[in-house]
Amino acid sequence: MAQRTRKLLPWLLTAISVAAMCGLGFWQLERMIQKQHRLASIAQKQSNGSVSLLTALTNDDPRDITVTFDGEPDTTHLVFLDNQIQDKRVGYDVIVPVRTNAGWVLVNYGWVSAPDMQRTLPTIKIDKGLLSFRGIVSVPGINPLITETNTQSWVFPALVQQIDFADLSQRLNRDLLPYVIQLTTDDVAFVRDFRPVVMSPEKHLGYAVQWFGLAVAAAAIGGFAISKKGRSYE
Repeated sequence: MAQRTRKLLPWLLTAISVAAMCGLGFWQLERMIQKQHRLASIAQKQSNGSVSLLTALTNDDPRDITVTFDGEPDTTHLVFLDNQIQDKRVGYDVIVPVRTNAGWVLVNYGWVSAPDMQRTLPTIKIDKGLLSFRGIVSVPGINPLITETNTQSWVFPALVQQIDFADLSQRLNRDLLPYVIQLTTDDVAFVRDFRPVVMSPEKHLGYAVQWFGLAVAAAAIGGFAISKKGRSYE
């Protein structure tokens, strides 16, 4: 029985490895299809031009819609989104609560570089009063590995690891809309390079091919090695 188990174990380990690699390959194919659908949706929504924020919010899925609206920024409650990379430089996205006729919404003014490597927050000048905005509606992703949204005590300007609408609404004592408007107009003070789809479908296809190739290689090498070892015992 023990000898039979020793013979079966290498085949079992090889099969598990091949199955895992094939699973990752199929997952990449699924991600490719999802990205294709998302890009098609973005193209369709943005072909309609810009609409008002109120009009966009009547859509079942307002993501990726270009909006124009007037609002009044709350310059006393700036939020800096940490660990944002732009051209291999570390910096922050500047998030500002803005009061609009649709309610309070977070507006991403864009990226600014970090003054140093000591997590010092940059000094930002935000215009006050009623202003006109143009941007794209987005829904930030949530990283489950981040357990603490805020890296400092809750004083403003605040440094956060990700956008948590429930937490920010509580801290600001305001009902925030569950969206972030990514500004798209030019501003010399900020880098605005919002890309709703970071990895293209073609890259996912490339990764899928790599995983399937590794699965074939693992099956071939594992089968050959096990067969050769088996013959050596004969």
